[in-house]
Amino acid sequence: MNIFPILLKKNLQPFLYGVISILFIAIIGCTGCGGPGPQTEVVNIRMEAAANNLNPFLTQSAYSLYVCNQMFQTLGNLDPKTLEMKPLLVKSIPTVRNVTEGTYKGSLAYDFELLEEAKWDNGTPVTAQDVVFSMKLMLHPGLPTQNWGSFFQTLQNVEIDPANPKKFTAYYSDYYMLALESLCQFFVYPAYHYDPNNRLGNIPLSDFTDKTKIAEVAKNNPNLKTFADEFSQPKYSYDPAAIMGSGPYRLESLNDQAATLVKKENWWGDNAAAETPLLAVYPQKLVYKVVKDDPIVENMLRTEELDIVTGMDATRFLQLKSDPALAAKYDFITPGSIQYARWMFNMRNPKLSDVRVRRALAQVIDYDYALKTILQGLAQPIVGPVNPAKSYYAQNIKPYTMNIAAARQLLAEAGWADSNNDAVLDKMVNNVRTDLSIDVLVPVSNKINNALAASLAETALQAGVKINVIGADINKITLDTKSGNYESAFLGAQLFPGHVELYSRFHSASLIPAGDNRSSFANPVADSLISAIRTTPDEAVRKQLYLQAQQILHDELPEVPLFAPLQRIIVAKKFDYVLTANRPGYYEQMFKLK
Repeated sequence: MNIFPILLKKNLQPFLYGVISILFIAIIGCTGCGGPGPQTEVVNIRMEAAANNLNPFLTQSAYSLYVCNQMFQTLGNLDPKTLEMKPLLVKSIPTVRNVTEGTYKGSLAYDFELLEEAKWDNGTPVTAQDVVFSMKLMLHPGLPTQNWGSFFQTLQNVEIDPANPKKFTAYYSDYYMLALESLCQFFVYPAYHYDPNNRLGNIPLSDFTDKTKIAEVAKNNPNLKTFADEFSQPKYSYDPAAIMGSGPYRLESLNDQAATLVKKENWWGDNAAAETPLLAVYPQKLVYKVVKDDPIVENMLRTEELDIVTGMDATRFLQLKSDPALAAKYDFITPGSIQYARWMFNMRNPKLSDVRVRRALAQVIDYDYALKTILQGLAQPIVGPVNPAKSYYAQNIKPYTMNIAAARQLLAEAGWADSNNDAVLDKMVNNVRTDLSIDVLVPVSNKINNALAASLAETALQAGVKINVIGADINKITLDTKSGNYESAFLGAQLFPGHVELYSRFHSASLIPAGDNRSSFANPVADSLISAIRTTPDEAVRKQLYLQAQQILHDELPEVPLFAPLQRIIVAKKFDYVLTANRPGYYEQMFKLK
């Protein structure tokens, strides 16, 4: 999995870590991980929303990135079982090197060499120039790639070996805990295809890493803007003839119903998979089918039209698991959590700017009902954006529980009262009588969130809060929240096995549209802690910083952590398959017919 936040996600660390969790790891039937073998005809994968943009640096959809992962490649990828970084486009994963002399004396360096076999679709080699070009994309001031660029703030430059175009060294001015991961997990584009006029070729990468220099370049060099316009053309997002990477698959078709990928003939990675196991690829075709409704998913399982299903409602998942006819054809697996559900607030909204209101809202949620009834026990409480399996997860913080009386007291302290006896609290906001009525965006395809939102609408009213549940497509919710065009939203976020990067979601420098801080959370103490976490090499010190940051997030509540659901994965028994704690929970390219 390449880097996304999960978004993803994916915030973007989900794409740095491939959107991963380490509560459980299921690796089943990985007999094909070591090299090419018999080809499967097709693997059909259920997706809850359409892939709507297959230019990976420009998309805001995790579903689009899932598809992009099979067409574009990164320098490294996570081993599905161990979650260790392993080579993909490079010969080996480097260790950090202290530079003791020369131009970059005192810097930290990472030395890479691309695989000799790695080629683009036109037969030319993947070179370090392509890597540098891709870095320029992430740092380009005219492209909406600031989230990617936030992982390269201490990057000084990349130098290419003059004697070998496949060798290069990345130099960092200071320690950054995710330097290696970020280097290994960004998409590498073919420069010849995406910049055919070489508009970025004469602008050194060192200009892009210096904000002052690149601002001057943007003023004086029209090539920078011209390139941004060209790179943003729709053809690079939707046209099968224009979307090109070094990965094993090419786009055959894309629409609202499905994205279909076909394995390239004579793909270069087949000859390198024996030495680089993560290059193993078996299916001839991958079909990502958009199926939003669980009843339709069930019908397609019964007719064997789907081979991989995730995201199904917990109650229906357990019902289908107990069905002998389906159990004979499919495995029903519940490995650990790779994400958590959250109620995200737009703190710029005057109704939500008071922390007492947010704390009150955190106590009108029926968590027991969510965990025991909606999720049928297939989830656990969680207090923040850190994986509970990590040593720096804040075990001392107690999750919020439902307490209507406490919620009413907090709202009263914040000045909310029912002045007209209509059961909804109100007060004067900017000289206008305003009801405490909160819109909540909920993905229409997520039955769990919809059920929880319906419950919330009932329980919140007991405290005098009116909840307006607004169902929308997940891609629209992503756009609305990234533009600040919302009051609150139910959204999933990633849980990671390694060091959690809080910068892009909770630091004030990442406020939208510059970053992924969609809650508009700005706290000077939190900023200081988050910045220190990124640059502190001492694990014990960093743990204390993490704990302090989690306490602030718990107290200030830019979002309410709801629960961490177990994965619910359904896989056709006809395959030897590879499941993983790397989101979305499977490596579909490694599926093989038994």
